Amino acid sequence: MFSQMVVNGLANGALYALIALGLTLIYGVMNLSNFAQGEFAMVGAFAAYFLKQLHMGYLLTVILSFAVAGVVGLICYFLAFYPLRRSNPLNMMLSSMGVSIFLVNLSQYIFSPTPKVVETPFSDQSIQILGVYLSEQRLLIVIVSLVLCGLTYWVLERSKFGRSVRAASIDPDTAMLYGIPTNKISMITFVVGVALTGIAGALTAPIYNVFPTMGISLTLKAFVVVVLGGMGNIVGAILGGFIIGLIESFSAGYISTGFQDAIVFTILFLVLIFRPQGILSKVRGEKV
Repeated sequence: MFSQMVVNGLANGALYALIALGLTLIYGVMNLSNFAQGEFAMVGAFAAYFLKQLHMGYLLTVILSFAVAGVVGLICYFLAFYPLRRSNPLNMMLSSMGVSIFLVNLSQYIFSPTPKVVETPFSDQSIQILGVYLSEQRLLIVIVSLVLCGLTYWVLERSKFGRSVRAASIDPDTAMLYGIPTNKISMITFVVGVALTGIAGALTAPIYNVFPTMGISLTLKAFVVVVLGGMGNIVGAILGGFIIGLIESFSAGYISTGFQDAIVFTILFLVLIFRPQGILSKVRGEKV
């Protein structure tokens, strides 16, 4: 039972890590606490549902959902965030709430509030490893999440674009003086962060029903993860996702499924009190 809970927790944690990774990228460059992050996962999930209705293969559907979420993110960026890029960050945060409400209501209008089911060849198949069962769909989530998280980390640490992103996140004004197009960097980072969240929605669609308000809980979990790992910390977001996944799994197994969310948010409360900078972040002085 313990091993099974560990496996289930890691599978859920891989999903949370992918969503939190997108949220962390956006926060790091734009200083935006994006309250519409979960809704972009919902966009990816509905894209997967719609594309499956066209009888597309599931893996192609996941790739196209990544693209669809990225396009929706690009539109939202120019309409809701780009005009506010030089204003108080609070304005962009409030704008993200407006985007969240708009996407929820638009999806209700287009698809109706009725939950949708996405069928895939992996949905009903399970594998057994050392007495532990894991569905092929959850295994796919873990594999894709680890690959995307590792690729994102490599790009940020090893590539020229990654160095530009880190420079823009640390000091955008100085980065601009060195010729780094910070506005373009912000746009690309936002689209990539949204697309990563969209692919997470497409991956989780076959496990849970797809409905317009599904992103609300994902947004809350993503914020718990990034606060736990440290706002703007890529490694912290990935590690925090797996920690929250394990906490949920053990809470459901040893206590009750009805208390797992309460336990997760209690941990958030304790982190904010005793270590508000996160488990992997160091305290930094305010820039002057």
